[in-house]
Amino acid sequence: MNQEQYVRSVLKRLKCSSGKKKDIRRELESDIAGAMEGGETWEEIRKRMGEASAVAAEFNENFSKEELKAAKRKKIWSIIGIVAAALAVLLAAGFYILPKGYPIEERGNYSEEEVVTEALVVIKYFSEEDYEAIQAKCSTEKMAQVMTGENLEETRKIFGDDWGSIVSYGNAYTSEIVQMGKSTAVVQINVTYENTAITYTISFDKNMKLCGFYMK
Repeated sequence: MNQEQYVRSVLKRLKCSSGKKKDIRRELESDIAGAMEGGETWEEIRKRMGEASAVAAEFNENFSKEELKAAKRKKIWSIIGIVAAALAVLLAAGFYILPKGYPIEERGNYSEEEVVTEALVVIKYFSEEDYEAIQAKCSTEKMAQVMTGENLEETRKIFGDDWGSIVSYGNAYTSEIVQMGKSTAVVQINVTYENTAITYTISFDKNMKLCGFYMK
């Protein structure tokens, strides 16, 4: 875990307002930069500061009641956002459950190797919390508006705060789904992390643009 990931790990555990999180981000980044200028390595700094969860817990213990209430209100709105985002993503991924499916290369619209490779790229971006890169792959502006960093981060938290690194990939199952003349390539793959396991279902259009993203 590098310093940027460490700071993000602390911030996502904080129970406070967005404004307070920004202040704490600046404080942490300043402390780390100052220590490195003073000759400490990142590993030495991390060891001295302690685990991200412990640092966040210490901050949370010292927050005022107003900050805790602000965090609670934000959480409620986040849940509302997750529900709305989940509905939109499920609709985008809905091709997967339709009955008219074909082997991925049967109709000549897709290369299985290319589809699986693109799916692994999306999974890598999501695992590294590079949400802007995922947005850039979206097939439509509407989908990009749903796949915001905030929505994806909140969805990620449903499955746990600390996933750890990727340990292994399961088999990739692919198919071409056709609905009302529209063709979609679908990949389903299980990914095992250090602390959890996620089954991804990812869809692409003929231009290999992302048009469905679902996890369970």
